[in-house]
Amino acid sequence: MKANRPYGAMAAWCVGCLLLTPCLWAQQAAAPRHVGVPQDWSDHNIVFSLSQLANHPDLISQEPRVQHQLMQRLQTSGTNYFPGLEGGAVPAAHDRDWSINLVKGHVAANMYPAKYTFDPAATPSCANDFVVFGLNTPGILGKQANLIGVNNLYAGSGGICGATPTVMFAYNGSTVTGSKINVSPIISLDGTKIAYVESAAKSAIFHVVTWTAGQGTIAAPAVPTMTSLTYSATTSSTTSSPWIDYTNDTVYVGADGGLMYKITGVFRGTPTLAGSPWPITVSSGHHLSPPVLDSILGMLMVGSANGNLYQINVSTGALAVLPIGTHSSSSAGVVAPPLVDLTYGTTFVTSADDGTSAVLVEVDTNTLTQLAKGRIGEGSSGGTALTIPQPAFSNDYYMEKPDGVIRLCGTGASDTTPWQYSFGFTGRTMNTTPVFSAQLVNAAASCTAWTEFYNPNINEGTDFFFFGLTANCVGASGCVVESTTDIAPLVTAAVAGGPSGIVVDNYSTLGQASSIYLSAEGVSTAYKFTQNGLQ
Repeated sequence: MKANRPYGAMAAWCVGCLLLTPCLWAQQAAAPRHVGVPQDWSDHNIVFSLSQLANHPDLISQEPRVQHQLMQRLQTSGTNYFPGLEGGAVPAAHDRDWSINLVKGHVAANMYPAKYTFDPAATPSCANDFVVFGLNTPGILGKQANLIGVNNLYAGSGGICGATPTVMFAYNGSTVTGSKINVSPIISLDGTKIAYVESAAKSAIFHVVTWTAGQGTIAAPAVPTMTSLTYSATTSSTTSSPWIDYTNDTVYVGADGGLMYKITGVFRGTPTLAGSPWPITVSSGHHLSPPVLDSILGMLMVGSANGNLYQINVSTGALAVLPIGTHSSSSAGVVAPPLVDLTYGTTFVTSADDGTSAVLVEVDTNTLTQLAKGRIGEGSSGGTALTIPQPAFSNDYYMEKPDGVIRLCGTGASDTTPWQYSFGFTGRTMNTTPVFSAQLVNAAASCTAWTEFYNPNINEGTDFFFFGLTANCVGASGCVVESTTDIAPLVTAAVAGGPSGIVVDNYSTLGQASSIYLSAEGVSTAYKFTQNGLQ
């Protein structure tokens, strides 16, 4: 367990810094006229510990992922600071969700939609808050939208945005027939631009779209206004979502041939491939995970299908490697993106097989040495092909309370049924024995990635964990799962084939305004569910 540290004074210090943040951010990034809150696949891949932020105060103004999470996590129930807290009772759990027919596409299993909150200090906006879905439907030029924006998000019974959501824009962003969007999109800080990767048979193309409300429908999409850059002319990109360094307006993104690319001028200039030493050959012939940047150390952390974790010095291009798992017909190596604690200088990564079992490994980010290894079941060591998805940290970890944990899915000790595991900490180091483990379903199914969200307005503070199961959890169907604590009953809602990556938005008390967004793997449908009860 984490050592218990006083954090009240630290919280007050952080709030004081946050009050200065808009001025600090305006000095560093004058280009955006407006700064909202983009939320994408990378939101919870950057982690921090509250007391350690005193050693790195620039993080609050330079890394929006830290800034946004800190403002959220330091709230108390009923306050009116960030984002969209109005006070009052939480809506009853019977309010209804919504779904949208995507016709012929869906968000791929390891992809996430992206959410934009226009003004985090104001009431959630029906017109200006939106979710964008990048679809992996094959691009037939001019037909079937594959980049869809939706607003009026907080719609439905008891909602504040009417009866149904609205398709705000629908584009066919393909430039090559048969191409797909296989990795997660990202959104600019001002919300006016969306970047995504088009994966063709032998190329990967980076696009930046300037969207316009009212353009296109899902069945009759418009052609977007966009800039395009082919960064790989030999292989596609199907597993490595782009990481945006907002401060430097730079993206890092991998291609299936094992190369990592750097693109500059992403949202505030003209997207341009960086020269030598980029691109960097990380693991030739092996797919890469999405990369995660430690902006303090200047190290880019990325996993590979060959089972290794890699560290790239973004200034020099120097490459270091640490074996984590194996690569075989049953083991896909390191698939999920790393989670990086900027303040403690640690990185967490999973693999389905290290030669003995599935594992969760903690590494010192700077030295790339192993600090701890937790075993999480048989995994693919018995020959069954599967992957281990991304974990999530509890709010108590961020706040450095003694019960802080990292939670994730593994398997049974001698079978491949899905289990959940929680590991505690001593100081910065993960304990190698789980504090909790339990079978999720006694049947064949796979887990999807975990997403955590602390909502201070539900039961005076509730830490939600959301993930999915691909089968056998609601009848024979897949489902999205809500968990609050290790021992609390799980809440499920049917999602055919299980969910894609899950994005969580507000903690507003207004009807339908605190939700999660995802796509089903078994049908072409996008969903919104309420955080509290998956209604």
